[in-house]
Amino acid sequence: MSAFSKILGLGDKALQDQADMLLLRLAKTMQVASARLFDCVTGWTERDMDRARTIEGEIVQLERQGDAIVDEIVESIFAKNAYPPQQTQERYELVKRIDDVIDAAERAAKLIGAIRSRSPPDGLKAIAEKCWNCTDLLQDAIKHILTDFKAAWDLSRRIEVIREETRDMHYSLLERLMNSSVDLSEALLAHRLGEQIIAVAIAAEEVSDFIRTLVVKYM
Repeated sequence: MSAFSKILGLGDKALQDQADMLLLRLAKTMQVASARLFDCVTGWTERDMDRARTIEGEIVQLERQGDAIVDEIVESIFAKNAYPPQQTQERYELVKRIDDVIDAAERAAKLIGAIRSRSPPDGLKAIAEKCWNCTDLLQDAIKHILTDFKAAWDLSRRIEVIREETRDMHYSLLERLMNSSVDLSEALLAHRLGEQIIAVAIAAEEVSDFIRTLVVKYM
């Protein structure tokens, strides 16, 4: 089946190869940020404050690395007209959406840092793991969009399923907390944190939706 790199055959081939490499680096940065968010939640759950604090700092650095990669793509690739205008816009949108996933992971890590002294509710670790699963699949989908549209499509559909599972887990956690002796403010705080963690999966799903849009357009 067709692939994104083959469809975009017009333009500077050397720059396009460099763009593919940078896209894969950005996808890896996204996946690592999500994995480290899971580790951050795990450290907090296990009351290992030093570990959680260290990982929070790592995620902040990953977000900066992601921004630097985006800047390099824009300045070194797009600004030099490596692609026709329409494909440049599509590439840029894909890159920005991937960067949004990293931003979501950073916001979740910072929120954990702000409330680290509180006891974490059971269930957040499992939600964070599902979000990590989403970004694992998304990284693979991004790789395959350069080589195999069908594989990218199939992976993107799996992301949608897992994101729905995170939503169900989130509301199950809220229901359990609201029906327990936990103070209302604590329950709502847990709900807010759950929302921020799930934002990683939601952002990943938005990237996967866009990937399917590209597949439909170019396959």
